Amino acid sequence: MLPTDWGSPSSALPAMIADRRVEHFYDRGRRLSAMLGGTDTVEKLARESHIDFGMDDVIWDIALLYPPQTTWGSPADLAAAPVVQHVDRLAAALAK
Repeated sequence: MLPTDWGSPSSALPAMIADRRVEHFYDRGRRLSAMLGGTDTVEKLARESHIDFGMDDVIWDIALLYPPQTTWGSPADLAAAPVVQHVDRLAAALAK
């Protein structure tokens, strides 16, 4: 994580991908990262993954796109990180 990630994110982050279905989570306690299995499982979180950097001890700066009616524990259709490098890919996937 970056030193700037210790504070709450600005409203500009969720605006990067303008879609009413997008949810932005800020996980100060890193609990969601642990629930997802940590960095050892990041490549397995989705059927298609585009992870362009190594995550040391916490999953961060990642977008996971799930199909409608997904149940907890199911893989996402797409995982992409860092988000800023995959905005077009994410927007195209959301448009489907």
